[in-house]
Amino acid sequence: MDVRIIGGLALVCAIVVVAGVLFYNFDFNTPGVNDSGSSIENTTNNDINNTSTNELALTLLPNNQPGSNPDPSPGPGPGPSPDPTPDPMDRIISLFDEYLNKYYDQSLMPGMAVVIVKDGKIIYLNTLGVKDLASGAPVDENTLFGICSISKQFTSTNIAQLIDKGLMSWDDPISKYYSVPDEFLLYNDLYVSNNITIRDILMHNSGLANEEGNELTYFNYSFSDTIFKLRYVRNITPFRENFHYNSVTYALGGYSAARVTNTTWDELIKKELLEPLGMTSTVTSFWDFLSSPNHVTPYKLLKNGTMVPYDIIPDTVGPAGSIYSSISEMANWLKFQINNTGYYNGVQIVSKKELDETRIPQIQVDENDFLRLYGSKYGLGWFIDDALGHPYNVNHPGDSSDFHAQITVYPSKNLGMVILTNGGTYASSFRNILDAKFKQLLTGNENIDLWPATKDYLDAIWKPVPPTPPYVAPRNLTSYVGVYSNLFYGNINVTINGNNLACHYGTNKRIFNLEHWSGDVFNDPYNDFTLNFTAISNGKTNNLTVTLQDYTTSPPNSTTTFNRTKTV
Repeated sequence: MDVRIIGGLALVCAIVVVAGVLFYNFDFNTPGVNDSGSSIENTTNNDINNTSTNELALTLLPNNQPGSNPDPSPGPGPGPSPDPTPDPMDRIISLFDEYLNKYYDQSLMPGMAVVIVKDGKIIYLNTLGVKDLASGAPVDENTLFGICSISKQFTSTNIAQLIDKGLMSWDDPISKYYSVPDEFLLYNDLYVSNNITIRDILMHNSGLANEEGNELTYFNYSFSDTIFKLRYVRNITPFRENFHYNSVTYALGGYSAARVTNTTWDELIKKELLEPLGMTSTVTSFWDFLSSPNHVTPYKLLKNGTMVPYDIIPDTVGPAGSIYSSISEMANWLKFQINNTGYYNGVQIVSKKELDETRIPQIQVDENDFLRLYGSKYGLGWFIDDALGHPYNVNHPGDSSDFHAQITVYPSKNLGMVILTNGGTYASSFRNILDAKFKQLLTGNENIDLWPATKDYLDAIWKPVPPTPPYVAPRNLTSYVGVYSNLFYGNINVTINGNNLACHYGTNKRIFNLEHWSGDVFNDPYNDFTLNFTAISNGKTNNLTVTLQDYTTSPPNSTTTFNRTKTV
């Protein structure tokens, strides 16, 4: 989850929180909705014959046998059958579908898919929009989307499998798998680096800031280069004291599992988890996603209203965010999680003991952390939402610049929902609103409508900001051209591309055209960065300040300075 996305969504999500206050007077144990805590041994799609033994025996009894009526004369005819009791879930689904279809077009997303599973069966599946704006091909149930950070629970479940086999332990130190300090040194602290465990990184208590280091994705570094750079950052709280969500450290868990089994994480997760769950079209890398025959085009909504294809690649932190799946195969994941036995279609995937370990609270989420929207506690890849007025659930969002997903499981109701989307800030907010709406409907509250206010807020903020007059023309573009370097991020190479100033980040060879704003300030609209060239001498700028978090300070600065190292 991009830290800049987290910041941008905080106020929007606060609107959703207001709804929680309104839940208080409603009974969230909706009559007629299965709220039993019982589980079944196997998850299947087969209907179960519920005819009782006595009913079956009476049906088969011949005349003049014990239990039959010897009088051949007809008795009085049967009375009219009473109308069947309506299932409250039918109304919930109907209202949810109405709400989704009413507002979908306002979400500005190209494509979307939603599935709801109850008692091991799909009770709702809807696909909307198109896979690609150019082709207009519709999204279907087998179209792949990015699930982003929902990947984390696949990783923790896979580690649980290896724990069952005696190959790993939740409390193994990371130093068992990555050498300290040669490969891994966390904020230059040998004690922390030698003692931080698999459990620590999966519950996000390293002391690093939320998503500290995520921006290295733009620079296209390998994972080994990325974790090496963690020695340069600073923690914002002491080790094991607070929850701070971090994908870079989380990925260490999955890559440690790969080292244990002497394979790649991609191969491991497919063999041990995806294939047994029938998720055979699900892939674990951006390149495999693009090569698949049925996938959405990743889109990002720019502030000028343009929807553009977007391809910043999250494969570096694969175990924390690079799974791509379809709504039909995510239904399999829901069935497995709802079943809550560790079995799927009669086959044991993982022990119930270790599966439960991923979904029990491990750490409190601070009250001032906006991620508390998803739950007051965190497990190992799951938020735990036990807020007053909410039906108890475990859930997780998945967010990048181009994909926004959500999974929510209501264990006591044998119920769960997955939402998959692509395309921009409106999509992420609409995803949150839909998830909140379903919770409201489960409580019996049909009247709260959070989307109009949310959309008004987004309309007000999601647009270009003009410079404060007077506008100042740029220098000759050659004044800015050069290589600028920073210890943590590496290099930004500034060039001229046609008539535009442009740049590329780190080892990422893609050229991003910059738009002049005013004076020596330019914008990278594709990545939402502002670049400010400073320290002019001899007709050249010597420093470049970029709106990238500077994690070498505590707390992080909102900008990072790069120093010129080369004139091109």
